[in-house]
Amino acid sequence: MKRKIFTLLMLAVMLTAFAKQPERGYRGFLDWSNSYRTTASFTGFPRISSFYTGISTSHGYQFNPRLFVGAGIDFEHCSKIDSNILALFAQGRTDLQFGKFTPFGDLRLGYNLAHGGGVYFSPSIGYRFSWNRKMGINIAIGYTLQGYSWDIYEVKNYYDGQTNGNWGILEKIGTGHGTASFFSFRVGIDF
Repeated sequence: MKRKIFTLLMLAVMLTAFAKQPERGYRGFLDWSNSYRTTASFTGFPRISSFYTGISTSHGYQFNPRLFVGAGIDFEHCSKIDSNILALFAQGRTDLQFGKFTPFGDLRLGYNLAHGGGVYFSPSIGYRFSWNRKMGINIAIGYTLQGYSWDIYEVKNYYDGQTNGNWGILEKIGTGHGTASFFSFRVGIDF
């Protein structure tokens, strides 16, 4: 077991030894996205945990070795509750380098098209392993806020004068808005 851990650490050191900063010009990302959410429970009911998985891609321009600006799309699905995240976003990213250490910060801001629509906000931090001069492997953790909306209905009771009682009709009285929060994890490549 110690030998496996040592081998993994040596591999990580070797990959970071050749870390190169991204070059100016076009840059794209393809990520495997994962989000985990625990929903608060009602009295007497257990908490509900949801795991979303999917892909995201973004494309844009690398202005200098540290600043990337682009746009993309994220699609994630949770089969347990048959729910989706479908977001269009603008992305800003900063790649840093401290010797051989190459962390990055990433911010995605956009609109969630699923569940009636709402804000999509996903900041993350991570580490970039340089693969070659033009490509890298990225690992990131973060937090995602997904806005959603729903219709609010009220039962209206009416008496029609001919039946022996009241009967109810559902009538839409407004729209509710909420935000779901997720712990996020992404693994991907940049090219």
